[in-house]
Amino acid sequence: MSVTTLRADKHEEWRLSAVGWVRHRANFADAAVPSARRMVELAQAGPGQRALDLACGVGVPAHQLAEAVGPTGYVLGLDIVAEMVDGARAWAAARGLTTVDFKTIPDECDLGVEPGSFDLGTCRAGLQYMVEPGAALRSMHTALRPGARMVSMTVGSPQRCTSLRILEEVVARHIQMPALIPEPDKGVPGTVALSDPADLEALYREAGFTDVRTEVADHPIVGAASAEEYWDVCERSAGPFILLLRSVDDRLRAAIRADAIATLQTQFPAGPVVMTGETLITTGTR
Repeated sequence: MSVTTLRADKHEEWRLSAVGWVRHRANFADAAVPSARRMVELAQAGPGQRALDLACGVGVPAHQLAEAVGPTGYVLGLDIVAEMVDGARAWAAARGLTTVDFKTIPDECDLGVEPGSFDLGTCRAGLQYMVEPGAALRSMHTALRPGARMVSMTVGSPQRCTSLRILEEVVARHIQMPALIPEPDKGVPGTVALSDPADLEALYREAGFTDVRTEVADHPIVGAASAEEYWDVCERSAGPFILLLRSVDDRLRAAIRADAIATLQTQFPAGPVVMTGETLITTGTR
């Protein structure tokens, strides 16, 4: 598959996901607070700085970045999907955030910003889905001033990502298909494409970053008040899963949903569903 075709496929997956991400923003944003705060801390964000967030989605960690840089700072979020950017802008406008802006870009290689114009960079849960993550890091390296920090977060071991494991187990009981959780392969964009710290750190160094290091920790990824709500989030926000559900009939779709809700209720009997996963937070210096 050509880079152009692969890029188009990924764009379509995220376009389909955007409706769910905007609608269920709180499910992702609230769960993301611990990892987002740690990213901002490692980026050494401070008052008056300019922050560049690649693959901003609906605006996480823009909120934490805005708090850190304060009223004299500036945060710019970039994403390839206009619907994500529109959702992020609506969120910022509703909270009166005037120092945060969001912009649609054609791809991870063309950020549309002046070289050396930002004091720090972030990319939360985005690099692993990019067709050319190395090029994305090179673009961020160019956009940052000397001495600036670049911080990314990716998903680590797929076996330690609760949401992926449950999703695969449920679907496998109803549909014969290749594993939803593939073996990590840095050459194929996807949730676990950059689950090996060595691969990620090599991309950083090849892009020109120094003092590269990775923190490995378990963090919440997504949460919901109930099993039903959590499955609603899955059905509306995971691009490949959306396409899978579209390919089956209503009866099978309903059976998968019922099975998933029963499974979640068994694993989270107290009520709230909080999915955690191993995360890699990697930092490099421009």
